[in-house]
Formats: sequence, C-alpha cells, structure tokens
Amino acid sequence: MENIKVPTIDQFYLPEWLTMELIASNIISFTPLFSYGTTILSIQKKKTSLGFSIDICATMLIAASLRICYYFIIPYEQALLRQSIVMIFIQLLLLRTSLKFRPREYDFDLLEQYDGNLKMDLVREYHEWDKKQGKFGMELLVLVQGILKSVLNRFINFFDSKYQRIGSFWQWNNELMYWKFLFRFTLTMSFLTWVFNDYLKFGEFLGTIGLFVESLLPLPQILLLKKLKHVQGFKLLLLVSWLGGDFTKIGYLIFGAKNISGIFLFFALFQMSLDFYIGYQYVYYKYYYIPEPQSVELYELRV
Repeated sequence: MENIKVPTIDQFYLPEWLTMELIASNIISFTPLFSYGTTILSIQKKKTSLGFSIDICATMLIAASLRICYYFIIPYEQALLRQSIVMIFIQLLLLRTSLKFRPREYDFDLLEQYDGNLKMDLVREYHEWDKKQGKFGMELLVLVQGILKSVLNRFINFFDSKYQRIGSFWQWNNELMYWKFLFRFTLTMSFLTWVFNDYLKFGEFLGTIGLFVESLLPLPQILLLKKLKHVQGFKLLLLVSWLGGDFTKIGYLIFGAKNISGIFLFFALFQMSLDFYIGYQYVYYKYYYIPEPQSVELYELRV
C-alpha cells in the first residue's frame, strides 16, 4: 500500500518584529488610556469628581510636558516619548471631565487657610535651640531636624487640597484659568527649549524636574484620602493600573530600555513606594477605619 503523506502544520512562530521589547514599549505608551479612561467613565457615571484629586491632572500635564521638552534636547526611548504624548491627551480629557463635575466642596472659598508660617517656624526653632544648654553637636542636630520638619510640612501642605494656596493655584473656581495656565506654561517651556536646545545641562535639569514632579503624582491623592477618611469616588482600578504601570515601567527600564539615565529608575521606585502607601490607605479606610459619629453624619449628607 502506497504511503500517503499527511500534511503537517508547521510550528507557529512569532514574526521577528513582534518582540517582547516592542510589546512592553506599547504597553507603557498606551496604559494611560486605560487607567485614566476608566476614571473618566466613572466620574461621568456618578456625575461627581468627589474623591478624585484634580492635582493629579496638573502633576501629569506638567511632568509630561517637561519630559517632551527634555526629549528634544537629550533624546531618550521613543516609547517614553509616546507615553508622554498619550498622557497629555488623556489628562486633558480627565481635567475637562473633573471640572465639569466638580463638587462644591472643592471651591476655593470653602478651603482652609494654612496657619503655619515658614519664617516664624524657623525663627521659633532657632530660639528653642539658642535657649538649650548641652552638647553643641546634639543641639545642632535638633535644630537641623526642626528646620527640615518645618520645610517638609510646608512643602507637603502645598499639595494638600484642603488648604488655600498662594494665588489659588490649581484651585480656581473659573475653569478658564486652568486652560490659560496650561497654554502659558506650554508656550514658555517650548520657547525655552528652543532657545537652550544646545545646552545639555538645561535638558538634564528639565528631565530631572519632570521626573521629580511625576514621582509626586500619588501625593495629592494620599492627602485627599487622609482628609476624606473614605475611599468613595476613588477607583481601585486606578490604583491597580498605577502599580501595574510602575512594575512595567521599572521592568522596562531595567531590562529593555537603552540610553536611560539612572534618575528615571530612582524616581520610578520612589513613585511606586507612594502608590503602595495609597494601597495601604485604601485597605485601611475601606475595611478597618471606624468613622466618628460626626464624620458619619457628614458622609450621609454627602451621599
């Protein structure tokens, strides 16, 4: 009997161009569409942006703009450039949606005035140090600690949405002020990038500032959750996407990226640590925190 050859299916191979590096780079580039897109849909559905800090929009718009300017002076991975462009697009949509459904609680006139005065705090710390007797080294250490604590508190309170900021920055009641600021900021940075295009130090400065601002992304949300003492309005999916983006970005920077400065990795790790703290807040306020009777009444009125 004549042997009949049965056709076989060749083993499946991925195209040469479809590499893990390409897949990872595209995940990094377009993750913001998913993570922040779900937040936009949630705000539209609930018709309120209560629980979401619009400072996140300011942080990412400024950071992404600075990263793009940095690229034109010191080019880096195109995947990170695409991410910055996509981030600006989705953050503009998120800002527009958040302002449209902005609750009354976020009006500037209803925010608290910060009692602390940095100059007075520093003077007080100095007088306390001057009055103490003992070993000079130990007293000086206490003075430095007090000064650093005062400066840090002032810095953190700037990101706290419950306090009024100088010039009501990013707390304006008029929506047009947000778009004016973004237009002026973009125009100014574009002009400076064009003027100092050949100055590598200026590019490094822009890159460092942009990465530092982006690493502070979770800070306004941390302070807002601390103020509200509940997680209503904050999407768990947003936190998961942040952490997923952190791991993906760090993995890409370590194993896939080329021509990347170490500051990218440093600030990525710092941002991830803040995201983990938000995770702790989410679990605590959702499952373990017992609100005071007055807080319960305010929460019921809010709902």
